[in-house]
Amino acid sequence: MTPPESLDGWPADLLPPPFAGTEHPGLLDVIPPLLEHPRPGRDLVVLLDGVGAELLAEHRALTPTLRRAESQISRVRTVAPATTSSAMVSLHTGQPPLLHGVLGYLTRDPRTGRSLNQLTGAPGTDPHQWMPLPTPVEHGSRRAVQVAPAKHAGSHLSGVAFRGWEFLGHGRGDRVEAVRTALHRAGPDGLVHLHVDDVDHAGHRHGVDSERWRTALAEVDSLVGTLLRRLPRGTRLHVTADHGMVDTSPEHTIDLAAHPQLLRLIDEVAGEARTLALHAVPGEGVEEELAEGLRALLGERALVFRRAQVLAAGLLGPVGTAVSERVAGRLPDVLVLTRGRWSIDDFSRRPDTARRMIGVHGSLTSAEAWVPLLRTEI
Repeated sequence: MTPPESLDGWPADLLPPPFAGTEHPGLLDVIPPLLEHPRPGRDLVVLLDGVGAELLAEHRALTPTLRRAESQISRVRTVAPATTSSAMVSLHTGQPPLLHGVLGYLTRDPRTGRSLNQLTGAPGTDPHQWMPLPTPVEHGSRRAVQVAPAKHAGSHLSGVAFRGWEFLGHGRGDRVEAVRTALHRAGPDGLVHLHVDDVDHAGHRHGVDSERWRTALAEVDSLVGTLLRRLPRGTRLHVTADHGMVDTSPEHTIDLAAHPQLLRLIDEVAGEARTLALHAVPGEGVEEELAEGLRALLGERALVFRRAQVLAAGLLGPVGTAVSERVAGRLPDVLVLTRGRWSIDDFSRRPDTARRMIGVHGSLTSAEAWVPLLRTEI
């Protein structure tokens, strides 16, 4: 499906682009104000990876802690693509993906022409050069501590989003103590960030309509309850998420490897299965041929954008944003936003785990794009 030229014809099952018109995703305003206009006292930001606002509302019975705080929970938009790497960098910098340059789980590196995993990076890639914009922590006066699984220490994403933060790793069973330690280390006016990824992992492997996912959500709610009981009085708590999730299935999955007439037009595949970013082989008219071929293949199952349409729609940043040379080479020639439960990828380029993934995210459905925001004081 060709994207409509105005929001008047925008599909009802997809939210408008996050930067359409004067829109501004609320996720960008969670952390920067805590550093640019700090108040005396401690702040703890808890990121519940994969816990979208709709999923949370649909499973109130599993989340008694968050249910009791419903009057203090609002919902805000995340960025596009609705994926951890893009959302995390926007959360910490306050900048849209079009400025910080993390354009999806996989983002094309113009130096190599190949896709770079935005969570793990690659040897020879300097996170500071990849995303050179200053973070609010680097320019602020607050001491800040990142609490995350120990495997995240020194990761590409940590180097991009958490520059200026101290790192404190934890195991699965000691998150609360790690947060208490981090708050003590940060001092009476410090800032701490906790990344909780249990629900996201359960969703990818088992789907949001699974007992494993429901158990993970209940355990995360219990974790928030324990934090509320055990953290120092006066601590301000901010709970949010990076994206939601929908379930797909083999019947709703399109493999570009089965369509050689399209593959011959594609040089590199980036993004992810809900927001696929395609880079065309060189040649006059190839981008248009690729876009038209995808529209014919996908029909009403997806919106297919060419690069100019991505920028004009406000998908990655405000319309009219000047695109830096650093970011320009990362922009896809064609971007596919899937609808409903559909996903699309060239699985010949992916590990087997990608094809088996049940819970997916990245597109503009309300289940993926709305996230909760709880602000309270302990």
